[in-house]
Amino acid sequence: MLRSLVKETFNSSAQLPRPILSGILLTAILITGCASQVSHLPILKNSPKHAKVLARANVNAPTEQASSKLQVQYLGVSGFKLSYNGSSILTAPSFSNPAFWGFPPAPFMAFQPDTQRIDRLMQQVDAQQASMILVGHAHYDHLMDVPYIANQFADKAMIIGSKTTKHSIASQVSSQRIIPVNKIAAKDDQPGQWIYSQDKKVRVMAIESEHAPHILGIKFLQGSYQKDLPQLPKTIGGWVEGKTYAYLIDFLENNGEIAYRVHFQDAASTPPLGFVPNLPQSQQKRVDAAIHCVAAYDQVDDYPNLLVQKMQPKISILAHWEDFFGNQPDGEQQGVRLTSIEGFIGELESVQAKDAKWIMPKPMVTFEVE
Repeated sequence: MLRSLVKETFNSSAQLPRPILSGILLTAILITGCASQVSHLPILKNSPKHAKVLARANVNAPTEQASSKLQVQYLGVSGFKLSYNGSSILTAPSFSNPAFWGFPPAPFMAFQPDTQRIDRLMQQVDAQQASMILVGHAHYDHLMDVPYIANQFADKAMIIGSKTTKHSIASQVSSQRIIPVNKIAAKDDQPGQWIYSQDKKVRVMAIESEHAPHILGIKFLQGSYQKDLPQLPKTIGGWVEGKTYAYLIDFLENNGEIAYRVHFQDAASTPPLGFVPNLPQSQQKRVDAAIHCVAAYDQVDDYPNLLVQKMQPKISILAHWEDFFGNQPDGEQQGVRLTSIEGFIGELESVQAKDAKWIMPKPMVTFEVE
C-alpha cells in the first residue's frame, strides 16, 4: 500500500521537478525510519575482548610491518584501505556524514566536506603510498570527501570511477589523475580491462553493476553528467549517481601471481550485475575477501545470495552497515536505517561455503585476512 501511495504521489505531482520531489520523498521516508541497535551483533573492534571475533572470522590483529597477509582497514560507509606487502589502495573514504539534526539531509541542502573531521580521522590512515582510490558510484556519501583526501593525503593515487565521477570532481582533481571506466569495464560476463598500479603490484577491473533502490523500489539521486562541472556540487542532490561499478582487485606477487583477490561493491545490485566475469584460466582464482553492501540489500532480489554462491569467497566483509547521518566514524555506531542487518547475515550464512566466514568491522578498525 505504501509503495502504491508513493508511486501515486510521483504520478500526481508532475508539476514538480522530479529531483525535488524525489528529495522530499526520500527525506520523509528516511525520517520515519530509525537507526537500529547493533550492540547484540559481533562487531569487530580494536579491543582484546573481541579476540574471539577475530578467531571466528579467521582474521588476525594487524602488524606494524609490511605484512605477508592482506591488511584491511574499514573507514566507514564503504571506505576501505587495503594493503599487501607494502602496496595499498583505498576505496572511496567518506567521513563527513552530513545530517540535519540527526536526520538525513534533503537533496537541496548545501554541504561541504568536513575538513577538520577528515584531517583528524586520516591521521589514523596511512594513505601516502596508496596507488588508487576506487569509486563505485558518485553519490555524496561516496565521492564528496574524495577530492580533499586525494589532494591532501593520497596525492599519488589515481581515482578510478565513472565518467560522472570524473565530471563531478574535475574542478578539484587533475584529469590526469582520473580514469573513467565506462568503456573498459567488464560487462555481461565479458572481462574488462585491467588497470595496473605504477609498481605493477596491484590491478583492478571495473565490473558493470547497479545501485539498488533506496526504498519501496524507488531510487533517488539518479542522473549523470556529460561534461566537467566548474565547481564541486554544492548540494546533496548535486552528487548524482552516474554509472555504478563493482571492482575486482588483485594484489600481485613479484612474479605476477595473484596473492590476494578482493571483490568490492559499494551498492547492492540485482544479479548478475556486479558478478566476476568469465576470466581466462590463467587469471582465475577464488575470491579471498568479498566486501558487501548491507544498505538496501533487500531492495533487490537474491542479494547477496547469488553473488556469494558464485564467488564462494573465503571471507565476507560487511560494509555500509552503520547509520551515516551525522555519526562519528570513530564513535559508537547504530545500524543503517530501513535495513535488517540480521536479515542480511541470515541470507549470507545460508549460502556461504563450509570454510567461509564473515566479519562486521567497526569503522577505523584494522585487521588481517589469512
